Amino acid sequence: MLSSKVNSFNNAPVTYTPDQKKKLQQNKLALSAKIHAALSRAYNEDNPKITHFYNNIGYSGVPLWAFFEIINMGELGFLLSCLHLDVRKEISLTIGLGTPIDTDYHLVYKYVYLLKDLRNSVAHNAVVFDARFRKFDPSRSMKQFLKNEIGLPFVNFKSIGDYFILICFFLKALGVSKTEIKAFIREYERITKEYIASVDIAVSSIVVRSDLGTRLETLKRYI
Repeated sequence: MLSSKVNSFNNAPVTYTPDQKKKLQQNKLALSAKIHAALSRAYNEDNPKITHFYNNIGYSGVPLWAFFEIINMGELGFLLSCLHLDVRKEISLTIGLGTPIDTDYHLVYKYVYLLKDLRNSVAHNAVVFDARFRKFDPSRSMKQFLKNEIGLPFVNFKSIGDYFILICFFLKALGVSKTEIKAFIREYERITKEYIASVDIAVSSIVVRSDLGTRLETLKRYI
């Protein structure tokens, strides 16, 4: 994968400057380091997904699918960002992210970075309802794609609702059944109504958009 599918100094686009080529090579070296660090971490922790291949004389290395089983979302996002344009294009088109506003096919890894902030906050039992966890600043194309795809008047990722909508988009793109996704939406509606009923209106109006119901109905029609 590193030799044939990842950008480097030697396979950079012909239009790149020496500095841009150097940056690609730095990223490739950093990716290689992250891969070996993740494998070492998993092996030291006796993770059977990794030790099975290193401790078995019948294997010469760890298959790619096993590596994907042990990396975190940040590492996944960085790996995707280092891939050749044609590979990112294939991935994007496969999961329905092909769009004229993403000619370089950056959306796939940028959305992973965006969801990583939410995932990390949930994993550490931090506050998520007001989207204070956001560290990655979404680009205009990230907002525009989801707005156009779902049929929403706007998307800005300043509330948890937009992250919820993005998750539902990926659930559909990855083949999760409509029944399961709609059950997920109903549960989100239930929790939101429960929250609104439990706090002062001055508080809930800051956290929950007044148009949430309309946005969720639009999401349901998309699903």
